[in-house]
Amino acid sequence: MSFSSEVKEELSRISAERYCELAELAALLRMSGSIHIAGGRNPINIKVHTESASTARRFIQLLKKFIEAEVEIIVTKEKLKKHNLYVVTASSPDMGEFLEKIGVLLVSRDRFHIKDTIKSALIRKRCCRKAYLRGAFLGSGSISDPKGPYHMEFVAAGKEQAESLARLINSFGLNAKVAVRKGTFVVYLKNGDDIRDLLGLMGANESLLKFEDIRVLKEMRNSVNRLVNCETANLNKTVNTAIRQIEMINLLKESGVFEHLSPGLRQLAELRLKHPDLSLKELGQMMTPPLGKSGVNHRLKKLEAIAEKVKYKKEEDFNV
Repeated sequence: MSFSSEVKEELSRISAERYCELAELAALLRMSGSIHIAGGRNPINIKVHTESASTARRFIQLLKKFIEAEVEIIVTKEKLKKHNLYVVTASSPDMGEFLEKIGVLLVSRDRFHIKDTIKSALIRKRCCRKAYLRGAFLGSGSISDPKGPYHMEFVAAGKEQAESLARLINSFGLNAKVAVRKGTFVVYLKNGDDIRDLLGLMGANESLLKFEDIRVLKEMRNSVNRLVNCETANLNKTVNTAIRQIEMINLLKESGVFEHLSPGLRQLAELRLKHPDLSLKELGQMMTPPLGKSGVNHRLKKLEAIAEKVKYKKEEDFNV
C-alpha cells in the first residue's frame, strides 16, 4: 500500500460531528465528483470516481447520513494499471436541493450552475475547515513517499476551485501554491513542515508520526553523509598537500640545497618525509622544541619558497 493509500485509509476511519461530516462530504464531492442531469424521477445524480476503496466507502457512509439515495458501486480495472477504479453513483429526487445546500450547485429558474468556491457557512468553525481539508484529500489528494522528495497535492477541476482550496489551507499558516500541469490545476505543498502540519490538521496522526520518523531518519542520514563528504574532502586536501610538500623536500635534497637549510627547517622536512599522514599540529608536537600549527605552516611556506626558487633556476638552466 502506498503512503497516500495509508493516509486515506486512516482519514476514512475518523469520527466527527455532524456539521464537520457535512463539510467533509462537500469537499469530497467537489474534488472527485461529477453531476449528471437526467430525466425521470431522479433528475440529478452524482458520481464519484476514486482509486481508493476506503474513499468510496467513506463517501457512501457520509452520503447516507444526509440524504436518502439509491447508491450503486462499480469496480473496474484500469488499463495498464494495477489498481482498481471505484465509481459510486448516487441518485435521489432531492439530490439537487442537497447539492445546493452544500454549495456545490446553484439552481435558478430550472437552470443548474456548478459553484467552484467553498460555501462559507460550511467552514465557519475551525473543526469544519479541518474536515473540509480531510474530504478534499480523500477526493483528489496524494502525498509522495516521505523517503523521497516531499510533495503533497490536490487536483482541482478549475482555477477558482484550486485557489479557494489553497486559501483555506493557507488560513492555517501554511504555504500551499497553485500550478497548472498539462491543463489541470493543482494545489501543492513541498515543505516538509507544512506537509506534516497539514497531516495533523486533517487528523492523520498515525501517518504524521510515520512521516516524521522517516523524515528524521532521512535528515540524520543526510547529515552523516554531509559530514563524511566534508571529512573526505579535508582528508584529500591534507593528502594532496603532504604529497606536494614531500616532492618539494625531495627536490631540495636532489639539488644539494637541503644541507644548507637552517636546523629548524631541516628537522621539519625530515619529519614530513617520515610522517606524510600527520597534520600540521601533530608535526609541531614532534618538533624539538615543540612548535605551534602556525609556526609549522610558516616554516613549510619557507621551504616551498626555497623549492620554487630551485625549480625556477633549474628551468632557467634548461632553457639556456
